[in-house]
Amino acid sequence: MRKFLTWLILAFAEFATSVLGPTKRIQVRVRVRDRLEADLPVSTRWGRILFCDISNRTFARLRCYRDYEPDMLCWLDAMPENGRLWDIGGNLGAFTLYAAFRLKGEGVRVVAFEPGASSYAALNRNIEQNGMANHVVAYCIALADSTRVDRLNMPATWAGGDFNGFGTEISVLDQAIDTKFRQGAVGFAIDDFVDLFTPPLPTHVKLDVDGIEAEILRGGRRTLSAESVQSMIVEIEGDLNSDRNREIFYLMAELGFSARSKANPAHRNVVFDKNGKPF
Repeated sequence: MRKFLTWLILAFAEFATSVLGPTKRIQVRVRVRDRLEADLPVSTRWGRILFCDISNRTFARLRCYRDYEPDMLCWLDAMPENGRLWDIGGNLGAFTLYAAFRLKGEGVRVVAFEPGASSYAALNRNIEQNGMANHVVAYCIALADSTRVDRLNMPATWAGGDFNGFGTEISVLDQAIDTKFRQGAVGFAIDDFVDLFTPPLPTHVKLDVDGIEAEILRGGRRTLSAESVQSMIVEIEGDLNSDRNREIFYLMAELGFSARSKANPAHRNVVFDKNGKPF
């Protein structure tokens, strides 16, 4: 039924604009598209989050994201109200905004990093439409092991796309990225970023970048080892004993963090607590 209605609307638009000249036809279709933009309200325990200008590709993910990573939401729910989150890999802002609704207090509570141009634009649109501009700041940069310009290798460029690689063409699954576009991007080591710009520092860090987690940890040794960083949650794909994942665990231990056991083996993330003390 949904496919038929979609076809019917498209067919009517083609027919209704067929008598117009080329420029007028495009103008009418653009206006109709703008009027048909779809926004998706999602109810959470902290309030209703509005996701704006969603596409067919992102509808299912955003509609069900509360079920997609329950371990992430449990971690965010447990954050202290006066906490401050760094969301490394902000994407469309599902967890960025969830945290912003959760945290209380004045000023910036969430700092998000998203290097993909389309996702970054959608992230800021969602921040704006939810009235969170005073509590969330997002930067279109990659975090890495060094400060440099490089390419973000992307299998797709639509907002919400994943499995991108900054400075690498190997994915988190140790497979070659099916690169369709190489976007120019600026990358910072976390410690350099802090030294240069003195951003609000985190008490909690979400790290989900599909492949260069270890590089980011190496570039943020001083910042992330500070006692003020109480906990981190890291998406770790595949075999936990792979060389890639063993390096993440080694670096987290070096930074003073201990891993919690997963409540469910199917969960995508591992929570790490500073000095083994759950916050």
